[in-house]
Amino acid sequence: MFVASSRDVDLMPEHLVHFPKIKNYLAEVQEADQIKPNSKGNLVFVYAIENSEGWKPASGQVQIYHQSSKPLLPGTTILIKGAPQLIPTPTNPSMFDYSTYMERKGVYFTHFIGEKFSVLSTPQKASWSSTVIAWRQYLADKIGTYIENPHAVQISTALLLGQKNDMDTNLKDAYATAGAMHILAVSGLHVGIIYGFFFLIFKPSQKKGFKRVFYLSLIMVIIWFYAILTGLSPSVLRSATMFTFICFAQMKSRSPSIFNPLALSALVLLLYDPFLIYAVGFQLSYAALMGILLFQPLIRKLWHPEKKWLRYLWDITSVGLAAQLTTFPLAVYYFHIFPTYFILTNLLAIPAAFVIMSIGVPFLLFAAIPYLASILGWLMEMAIRLLNYGIFGLQALPFAKMDNLYLYLPEMILFWSFLFFLFHWIDGRKKYQLTAMIVLVFAFGIYRLYVGIERVSKDYLIIYNLKKGGVFDYLHKGQLFAMESEVDAAELKYSITPHRIKEMGMPVNRLAFSEETGNYKIALPGRRDVLLDKKTFLPVDLSGIELLFWKDGKWWRKEEFPLQGAISEGAIKITFNNKESPL
Repeated sequence: MFVASSRDVDLMPEHLVHFPKIKNYLAEVQEADQIKPNSKGNLVFVYAIENSEGWKPASGQVQIYHQSSKPLLPGTTILIKGAPQLIPTPTNPSMFDYSTYMERKGVYFTHFIGEKFSVLSTPQKASWSSTVIAWRQYLADKIGTYIENPHAVQISTALLLGQKNDMDTNLKDAYATAGAMHILAVSGLHVGIIYGFFFLIFKPSQKKGFKRVFYLSLIMVIIWFYAILTGLSPSVLRSATMFTFICFAQMKSRSPSIFNPLALSALVLLLYDPFLIYAVGFQLSYAALMGILLFQPLIRKLWHPEKKWLRYLWDITSVGLAAQLTTFPLAVYYFHIFPTYFILTNLLAIPAAFVIMSIGVPFLLFAAIPYLASILGWLMEMAIRLLNYGIFGLQALPFAKMDNLYLYLPEMILFWSFLFFLFHWIDGRKKYQLTAMIVLVFAFGIYRLYVGIERVSKDYLIIYNLKKGGVFDYLHKGQLFAMESEVDAAELKYSITPHRIKEMGMPVNRLAFSEETGNYKIALPGRRDVLLDKKTFLPVDLSGIELLFWKDGKWWRKEEFPLQGAISEGAIKITFNNKESPL
């Protein structure tokens, strides 16, 4: 609680949120530029602002976007003209809340500065972060030099260096559909391979005393260097911290328990940053590892193949099944999809990742030796091409994924509770454990029935707030009717579809729509026509309806929401049965 309160900006009098009407501000660049379609993104830390009272010390971070031809390097001090803006909240319900996401990272402001800034100083001596970035770029350039296929370059950069920003959309979609995105996010699999690779080289378990401590310490240094090199994502932090504690435990014991380092790593990371608990990567990483540690041995016991290669395939399958058991609720909750052929994907992707990493680690170590780097680069490219061929093949299979899925928080809790009792029932075979599982299954079904009944009882129309085009959704007796006009496909996917999946259901039926003088006419199934003003999108006739407006993450009634001309800040909701709550 103390650690979390130290991040509370309300308790920081010098934070940017307490300074209105900023004219200029001084800031230090924190990262390397990230290339965007029309600009370059970067993060700066503000240490002084200028307002009507002059210059004052300040603190806080701003996500900036600039269009300078020269890159901004970490440690550079710049003077920025104008005032940063608070990151806007979502304008439609169930949209990804980018403002909250950035707040949990300590960033509340954004600013498109174009070329309206001046470089005051550049670092005379390279900082550790700029050195790491330079090393990462050097290795990325080496990958591009010795690997020709563009997709192979992107996969190797993601696998080895944790950089996925420039990945081709089709390639990313193929891996997401097949259920192989986890091998592209540097995590426990990759850190474990690094650990195992150097563990086999140094063989610290065969050493005693000082030599054992020295080699294990060297492995820890290598792991953390790799973690820093790949960007210190939550999954990498978890893995590096856990393997660090494993190394400490191995200094005294040859086979320490994995659960203690796992719990201790979570505690240390949350003490360092309490808001990591909200990171999807953090949640998926620990959920997957808990599933593997608890359920993989139980699944593995279900079959004992005699042939070695079958045992190997069954081990991989059991790992995939165990991880999917515990991560399934999170994957459905956040991403609304489930890969149908995840077992086949794991049989392909996990061995492939091991082979690529086993070639890739030596490639990174010997990238400066042209002849050796050329051989390793060619081998790595061939392995990645085979992997990509398999992934695209799995994506092309019929029913490769189940989409438009959603689980509510109570359903997730019921699912994990079922797994808890299932694990203990397999071990103890107690009657009360079996009874608890049956009760939980019925509770899950009843809750799902309750959600369905609630949906059928609702009767409302939503006009979404979009940058381009227009979309009207009407929910009536559990069926969704929609009108879509000139809407951008990406905006439809990220601004509208999440709410449809969560609250309205799929598929979508066509909603009759026409234009009259100064108004839009919508023919609602089972109801009278509704006329909406073209400028404000408000109903012309307010009788028998209730208006709600979306702002700051919730619906506001008309009397709570002051209308000022055209409504453009967020979505508008028109309810017809007066049962809607603004909560």
